[in-house]
Amino acid sequence: MTGKIKLLTDAVANQIAAGEVVQRPASIVKELLENSLDAGATHIKLLIKDGGSTLVQVMDNGKGMSETDARLCWERHATSKIQKAEDLFSLNTYGFRGEALASIAAVAQVEMKTRRKDEDVAILIKMEASECIEQSVVAAPVGTSIAVKNLFYNVPARRNFLKSITVETKHIYEEFQRQALANPKVSFELYNQGQEVFKFTIRPLKDRVADVLGKKKTEDLISIQEETEIIQINGFVGDPKIARRTRGDQYLFVNDRFIKSPYFNHAINQTFEGLIDKEAFPTYVLYFYVDASKVDVNVHPTKTEVKFEDERHMYNIIKAAVKKGINQHLVPGSDDFLLDSNLASQKPPMTENINWNDFQTNVNNQSSYNPFNAKNHSSSNAYKQQDWEKILGPTSSNTPTSFQQERINNELPLSHQTDDLTVGNGFCFGQGYYACTIEGKLNLFDIRRMIRHIHFHQYLSQLEKQKGVSQQLLFPKTVELGPSTSAVLSELIDEFKFLGFDLGHFGGNSVIVNGVPPQISSGDEQAIIEKIIEDYENTSGEMKLKKNVSLARSLSNHSTRNIEIPNKTEELQHLIAELHKLESPQFDHNGKQIFITLGPDSIFEFFNPKSRT
Repeated sequence: MTGKIKLLTDAVANQIAAGEVVQRPASIVKELLENSLDAGATHIKLLIKDGGSTLVQVMDNGKGMSETDARLCWERHATSKIQKAEDLFSLNTYGFRGEALASIAAVAQVEMKTRRKDEDVAILIKMEASECIEQSVVAAPVGTSIAVKNLFYNVPARRNFLKSITVETKHIYEEFQRQALANPKVSFELYNQGQEVFKFTIRPLKDRVADVLGKKKTEDLISIQEETEIIQINGFVGDPKIARRTRGDQYLFVNDRFIKSPYFNHAINQTFEGLIDKEAFPTYVLYFYVDASKVDVNVHPTKTEVKFEDERHMYNIIKAAVKKGINQHLVPGSDDFLLDSNLASQKPPMTENINWNDFQTNVNNQSSYNPFNAKNHSSSNAYKQQDWEKILGPTSSNTPTSFQQERINNELPLSHQTDDLTVGNGFCFGQGYYACTIEGKLNLFDIRRMIRHIHFHQYLSQLEKQKGVSQQLLFPKTVELGPSTSAVLSELIDEFKFLGFDLGHFGGNSVIVNGVPPQISSGDEQAIIEKIIEDYENTSGEMKLKKNVSLARSLSNHSTRNIEIPNKTEELQHLIAELHKLESPQFDHNGKQIFITLGPDSIFEFFNPKSRT
C-alpha cells in the first residue's frame, strides 16, 4: 500500500522557506548587504529598479568566493558561518542559517559574479527557480556582485501582495539606512532607477548618524556612553526639541545587528517623559554590546528579534544611561539630577508588568509574558479586522462641507429643522458631550467624534471629486522630511492637493508648504504630513484600506485631535443635522459610536428592570 507522506523537492522546500526569509524586496537587500559585510567589504553599492521588484543588485569589494563556494552557496543550509550548534552562541557574523540565498534563488532570477584577490577571472553563476542554468568564467573586479531580477516571477500570488513601487522603495531605503548606521567604517551608495539617492562615506560615528538621519546639526545629538559588566552602551539620542510625531528615527543595535525591542524602546521613551509632548517620539540611535553567549539571535529568520539572558537588568541600565546623557546635556556639570548613582544595583523592572499595546506602565499580571511572543505584539487598533466599507457604507455624492468651513464662508444655516429631521434644544455636559431630543427621543452625542466623522466624509468627497479647499499660509513654511517619507509623499502629492495641502518641492527632501486644509492648526504641518504618510503605509498594508479611505481617515483623526469643541446650541444642532445626512451617522469611520438614543421604552426598562429568576 502506497503511503501518503512524500518528501518535498528542494525547489518546493526553498519556495516555502522563501515565505519567511523573502517577505519583500527589502528582505533581499538586507540579506545581500549582510553577506557583503560578512565578506569584509569596505565599499558597497546598491542598485534598485521599480521598488526592487525588477532589480536588486549589490556590488562589493569583499573577499569573493572560490568556484566551489560560488556554486554551493545557493544550496539550502549551505553556510561558512557555523559548523555545529554550539557556534550559535559565539556568532560574530550577520548570516549563519544558510537559507537566504537558496530562498532568493527559488523566487527570482539571479546572476552572481565573484572573484577572489588571488584569481585572474571571476565565476559567473545564473540561477532560476533553484536551478543553476549557467556556470562560467568572466572578467570582473575583485569582490562579489549579485543581481536579483524579477522577484516572484514564478509565484504570481506573492507578487500581487507587494505594495506600490514607492512604498517598497521606502522599505528598501530604511533597510539601507540601518546597515549604514551599523557600519560607519564602510562606505555605502544607493542608486534608484539609475539616480544616486545616498552616498555615505567613511566618517566618525556621530557624523554618520547625522548623515543618515538628515540632521544638519550634530549638536542636536546627545552622546550616550556607559559600560557595565552586563552591557556596554554607545550611541546618541536626539535633543528633546527634535522629537517627532512618528517613530521613524529610532534605531537599536546589538553587537552591530539591528533589532526590534519594544522592551528596550519603552526604557528609552520613559526617560523623555515630561521633556517632550505626549504624542511625540524621541530620536535615538543606540548600540549595545553584550557577550555573544548572553544573546540568542536565532529566534526568527529575519534575525531582528533576539533574546537576552539578563534583559531585566539591561532595561534599567539602558534607562539610567540615557537619563545620565540627557541630564548632562540639559544641566552641564551635573551627574545626579536625573540619575541614580549605581546603575548595576538598580532593581530591574518585571517584563510582564508592561502593557505593550500602549507602552504605558500598567500592570499586566501575566507572569509568562514574553516580549518576543507574536501574540503580545498585536496592533492596538481594535478595528483592524473590520470591513470598513460595511461600516462606512457607500459615500454620498452630496457630502456637505464641514461646519468649520461654512463658518469661514459665513454661510452657517441656523435652522433647527431639515426636510426629515427635527433637532430639539439641548445642553452640553462633561468633556465634550451634548444631549438633545430628536423625534421625541433623547440622544447623547460625543461631539468630537461627530465632527471627526463629518470631516472624514468631507475629505473623502474631496478625494473622489479631486477638488480640495486650501487655506493659504501668510508665510510659507519649509519642512524637511526623511528620504523614505519624501519618496512616499511624491506618490501621494495629488491626493495631498485634493485634501487641501498646497505643497511644492524645495530641493532634496525639503517641501515648501504654501497652504493647508482649513481645519489644520498652523504649526502642525510637518507632524501631520508625516503622520498621514505613516498611517497610509500601515493601513495600506495590514488593514488593506483603499487609498482614499486611508488618507481621509488619517487626516480627519488628526485634524480634530486638538480642535476647540463648540458649545453653542445653534452650532451643535447644525452639526447634528449635517451628521444625519450621512449614510452611517451612528458610528464613525473608526468603528466607534457617535451617539446613543434613549426612547421611552428603554428609559422605562431602566427604571423598571425585569425581575431575574
